[in-house]
Amino acid sequence: MIALIDCNNFYASCEQVFQPELKGKPLVVLSNNDGNVIARSAEAKKLGIGMGVLSGSVREFVRSHGLQIRSSNYALYGDMSSRVMETLEQLLPNVERYSIDEAFADVSGLSRDRLVELCQLVRRRVLRHTGIQVSIGAAPTKTLAKVANRLAKRRPELAGVCIGTEPLSFSRALEQMETGDVWGIGRKISRKLAEFGITSAGQLRDADPEWIKKRFSVVLMRTVLELRGESCLELEEPEESRKSLMCGRSFGTPLKELEDIRPALTHFVQNAAGRLWKYKQAASAITVYLSTNRFRKNIAQRSVSASVEMGATDNMLHLNAVAQRALEKVFKPGFEYHRVGVLLHDLVPVKNIPEQLFETEHKVSRSPELMWAIKNINSRFGRYTVVSASASGSSAWRARSKSRSPAFTTCWNELPVVHA
Repeated sequence: MIALIDCNNFYASCEQVFQPELKGKPLVVLSNNDGNVIARSAEAKKLGIGMGVLSGSVREFVRSHGLQIRSSNYALYGDMSSRVMETLEQLLPNVERYSIDEAFADVSGLSRDRLVELCQLVRRRVLRHTGIQVSIGAAPTKTLAKVANRLAKRRPELAGVCIGTEPLSFSRALEQMETGDVWGIGRKISRKLAEFGITSAGQLRDADPEWIKKRFSVVLMRTVLELRGESCLELEEPEESRKSLMCGRSFGTPLKELEDIRPALTHFVQNAAGRLWKYKQAASAITVYLSTNRFRKNIAQRSVSASVEMGATDNMLHLNAVAQRALEKVFKPGFEYHRVGVLLHDLVPVKNIPEQLFETEHKVSRSPELMWAIKNINSRFGRYTVVSASASGSSAWRARSKSRSPAFTTCWNELPVVHA
């Protein structure tokens, strides 16, 4: 049996934990640069506010329904996610962190009553430790666990927990579910399935697996088998198999000068290096990409990238130096650049980096003592206390976030204050 634990309205819930005045009110969270809606509270969903709609189109709800708007605060969401996941790992074996607000766990070997009891314990413990409400679905396969979780959220009588010990437990739910709502099936595949008369998840489950494999893919065939209760997707250790990581974001305002883009790239390299340290990995190659806004048809368009191979390293300063040289190669004046980012790839565990006999630069590039010092200083005094010198300069690249909440859990100066 596999359980899927999913945080309810996660981004909105994180905002409400530290701002209780938001509870019970319609709330939306906006994307980078306050562009569109990426999260909604239950009250906002009842107003009919859809995912992805432009922020300007929801302003009318502010006046008519008291809609609350917050800019995205990823530092807060990431920290709250870690707290939820750590709580789950204390209670459940073999937890797979699937996304920022979802995790799978192995709950095999328990009776149905004991499983319900365990899931309710998990919900109470996560709520008590983090303030985040979760829903839990358990089933013989990952895909059916997704279905169970969907039911746990939509049926109040289930009290946030849905257990299906047999595939037949979901027959009625699958018949009522559209194929586009099945885990891993997008709109394009759903439309193609409809051309063959397959419009519901139940019809997809009953389709011939070999025919599905021939007409579509082996991935979709596995989905069919999973819907039948045959487990094809095992729990994974996602970070162990990580081969690359990316960090980048669009600018608050278009940038034309190289020196204005450097601080943004430095910021993203430092964030990427921090993730390398977390996973105890090093990068053997780096790619820097730079582009204009493809949605602005009235400006000259350019999208370029440059890749550089190097000795495996987790040294933030060395990574930034390589990235800056790559940026210089791809930058061309005369364009309004909208986005820059860095991709670290060909990752290897730090413990597997081979020592080289005559290459002193290799040891300098690793500098574990220096990186350890930077990591600990930033952990104690703030994430960006120690940064590369190229981080100084223009801040025009920073995303617009007029309604961002304080970093309640990751910045000493913004911690909540309780007056007794």
